[in-house]
Amino acid sequence: MAYVDLMSTGVTPVSAAAGTTQTYNFSYDTPIAADGSPNLTHIGFQINALLGANWAGVSTLGRLINSWRIKIGANTILDFNDPAAAAGEGTPGNLSVLCQKVGGFDVLSPVQVGTPKEFEGEMTLPFGLDASKSHRVNIQITLNSEVTWAGAALATFQPAGTEINMVHYFGKSKDATLYGSRQDFTLTTGSVRNITIYGKAGWEMLGVSCVNDSDTDGVSAVRVNNGAFRALSASQWRVLDSTYTRGLRSDAGIPAPSWTLQRLGFLFLDLKRITAGADIQMAVTAAESTTYSFFPVWVASIGQRSSTPPTQTISSATSTAKNVELESNF
Repeated sequence: MAYVDLMSTGVTPVSAAAGTTQTYNFSYDTPIAADGSPNLTHIGFQINALLGANWAGVSTLGRLINSWRIKIGANTILDFNDPAAAAGEGTPGNLSVLCQKVGGFDVLSPVQVGTPKEFEGEMTLPFGLDASKSHRVNIQITLNSEVTWAGAALATFQPAGTEINMVHYFGKSKDATLYGSRQDFTLTTGSVRNITIYGKAGWEMLGVSCVNDSDTDGVSAVRVNNGAFRALSASQWRVLDSTYTRGLRSDAGIPAPSWTLQRLGFLFLDLKRITAGADIQMAVTAAESTTYSFFPVWVASIGQRSSTPPTQTISSATSTAKNVELESNF
């Protein structure tokens, strides 16, 4: 009761000059599980492309992604806009670190060695959607320049198979997951700023990603005021974050991936599923004057009502007879 399905979008990646981006918008309908799998556990983005020259300075696929938004109908389930997307290509991307933290996939694999060079990459995150019905998916994804990212432009003689695809993992999920939009706060060196990350009705806050606009730790300590007695330093948060003890995949050593124990400028505050709908208040001590971005991650157990739909407080009944009566002169 688990399998992987690839959805062709027909979207062909276009070369972007250094310092520029390319945005792709497309929609499709997810297939219903063919084997009775109850959930669409993961949704991912795949790219297959051909570079005109060998790799140089490549990092994770997450560094190529400037922003990525997924909407299921009218509901946004992922809205990630990287504040440091074009910086530090030698380190894992911020989205890459989040992806590994929540149990997703960020894989970059060279298919063809030499010049030109073909590569495949996949960025996949867990969502836990109902697989017994089809979902209308709207995708907007912005890619940074592959010249900055890989040191080489896309070849103009791309093979017919070069395109952007979507990958779906079917199986059984315990949780449904939402990735909240970016919230920016300005910090001043040495100051302590109180920040509130608002909860979402019906959803428990699993954690918050704290992201700088550069590859440096712009915060020295964070105190979560919901019961914490003291602030924890950036290094202490990393000790609590088991992702860093396992190591983060870094593809700067393409074709052989390397591993690093930290990603400066990125902290994941593991909040252990704070009560549904609860806000998080935190006191952030700034190590530098910068703009910090915060991305909440929410989860809800599959089968429970994730949110209460809005209801009207005034109801009225239409009556043709009443309308005629009101218009009558008698």
